[in-house]
Amino acid sequence: MAEKKKYQIRVQNELVPVTEEVYLTYYRMKRRELHLQEKDAKHGVFFYSALDTKETNGEDAIPDLISPRVEDIVVDKLIAEKLHECLAQLPKEEQELIFSLFFQNKSEHQLAAETGIPRMTIHNRKKRILARLKKLLEN
Repeated sequence: MAEKKKYQIRVQNELVPVTEEVYLTYYRMKRRELHLQEKDAKHGVFFYSALDTKETNGEDAIPDLISPRVEDIVVDKLIAEKLHECLAQLPKEEQELIFSLFFQNKSEHQLAAETGIPRMTIHNRKKRILARLKKLLEN
């Protein structure tokens, strides 16, 4: 009479008896994991976790080239604040023209049709106001 084979797997350095089904599934899974590691090594796949140390996370060492830098965000905010201060110094009519053209994204043609002011007049006023704003921003 043939003796029934005993199946065991190693768990935390101890052999644990398991069924044949569990044994086969475990070693298929283990072999699949090894196969994927070999495939990654063959194709030169690099994991950021390879850069991990006790003190740092390897992924944190890679610069984020997509997100804006903190310095740029701060500079943009300061410029925007300065621009709003300069806009506040303009007469109400000029503020409304700049608001319509740049904040409501209206074209000179649309504004001319709405107000009845010729487009070239609106264009010339816009250029004059922008020149004044530039001087105010530089001071």
